Amino acid sequence: MNKNYVINNGSFTANGNFSGYTALGDRVHLHKRQMESLNWKANTDIKFPFYTIATIKQIGKLNDKGQPALDPLTGLAITEPRLTALSAFKTRDEIKQAHADSSLLDIEIAQEIKAQASSAGLTDEAIKMLASTPF
Repeated sequence: MNKNYVINNGSFTANGNFSGYTALGDRVHLHKRQMESLNWKANTDIKFPFYTIATIKQIGKLNDKGQPALDPLTGLAITEPRLTALSAFKTRDEIKQAHADSSLLDIEIAQEIKAQASSAGLTDEAIKMLASTPF
């Protein structure tokens, strides 16, 4: 499930990704490209706090040689959960706007479907069925 996080501190890793931390101690992984999209390439570039929408993803664990770690019994790749940013925002207003835009888009789509269905002469029953169909 996606959740919003306020990143209060953190630093870049050796490979250019970013480990951000919340005031409550949650660690959020941000990909290098996400940080670059904010024009942040070094620790001194970052203005705290900043904001993320993140979710837990299963990430393949690596062995000492940097290769996928395998379970000795099954031979399957070992994964571990990692809280990973889906998007990042410099300001509180930007993250709020992103959520508003997404919610309003869903409403506008539903209204457009209803309007076009009415124009096409569909029955109220058919329009209700269309409205309940996920996008």
